[in-house]
Amino acid sequence: MAETRSSVEELTTCHWRELHGLLLAITRNAVLAEDLTQEVFVVALRKGMEPGPSTRLWLREVARRLAIAELRRKRPKTLANFEQLIESIELPGAPVPAAEFSDELTALRACIEELPTGLREIVALKYEKEKPLADIAGHTGKTVGYLKQILFRLRKRLGDCIRRRFVTGVTHG
Repeated sequence: MAETRSSVEELTTCHWRELHGLLLAITRNAVLAEDLTQEVFVVALRKGMEPGPSTRLWLREVARRLAIAELRRKRPKTLANFEQLIESIELPGAPVPAAEFSDELTALRACIEELPTGLREIVALKYEKEKPLADIAGHTGKTVGYLKQILFRLRKRLGDCIRRRFVTGVTHG
């Protein structure tokens, strides 16, 4: 028991600040970040996690998953649909979407509006209406393979557009 306790203390001492900072960036809520940071170490204790070379990455992944689960639980359904798209776009300094990501959503919506009508329709069918690719293929007359390629390119294009808006400071409209 003393060995387990010292392992948890060592994990906490080594990783608390980083995990708390990560969770604060994700949630943008100090109280929630504190609670989730504690929960990460509870999970580590239950799993018998010992300090080691892969510990940091494992703890970060647990923190990320706990934060996403908590945010999804609290987030309205309409925002959750866009979350899937935002998660697939890497934003600078934002490893995962935050609880209040209105700037990102505003930028995403503006970037989607810049797309040609056919591409906007594919985005709407996939991420707003959550249609399977086979259904979208039937609706658009495209193949599933083509749609996968288009969606991959669209995520990159939208990610570039969002990053450009943050670099230039244009997040509203």
